[in-house]
Amino acid sequence: MTDQKRIPQLRIITRLQWSHRSARLGYATLLTIAALTVSAGWWLPALGGLLALEGRPAHADAIVVLGGGFPLRDQHAIDLYREGWAREIWRTGDLPGGSVVLQKARRLALQQGVPETAFVPVATDSTWADGREIARMAQERHVRRLLIVTEWPHSRRAMCVINRHLAGTGVVAFYDGPRHPPYTPSNWWRDPEGRRIVSGEMLKTIYYLLRFGVTPWAC
Repeated sequence: MTDQKRIPQLRIITRLQWSHRSARLGYATLLTIAALTVSAGWWLPALGGLLALEGRPAHADAIVVLGGGFPLRDQHAIDLYREGWAREIWRTGDLPGGSVVLQKARRLALQQGVPETAFVPVATDSTWADGREIARMAQERHVRRLLIVTEWPHSRRAMCVINRHLAGTGVVAFYDGPRHPPYTPSNWWRDPEGRRIVSGEMLKTIYYLLRFGVTPWAC
């Protein structure tokens, strides 16, 4: 057989090989999708459970509301304050030049009877900065117990970061989340906002693992 005849045959064989590989890949993809769909009732709640910590209020020197989540986080912090769980509220996310969200949080607190002197803004722009500044302020203000308020998708990463910064200080942090969240670890995927928040939190969890070595399963 001449080289000129052999080349078209080799091309046909190569195309057939690629066709078979593509078919196998397609079948594998379909099977994976089918398996994920069938098992969604297990792994979607498990994913939510991976992010969520169990909240419980505890008496503390200060309630710390982590930035974002207005007004759900702030209202819960105000409720805790009025129930007597702590004597002041710290609110992170006080950006340079002022934060619209923080000003709204302040107004909400004052409207519901929180004294202006009991509302303490904390200058931060990320969860990592939250942990750093919370630890610094705890030392500066001589507090020993903190009650952290955020929503459940953010709870594990936030507490991992905060506890990393508090290590060796003698300060203890507890977590509690809003009592009536719009979605829960067992149904978050049914809510458009839940899908957005949980997906973003998973990416941030991976980033914090790679960037800062924060391992959520060790918290």
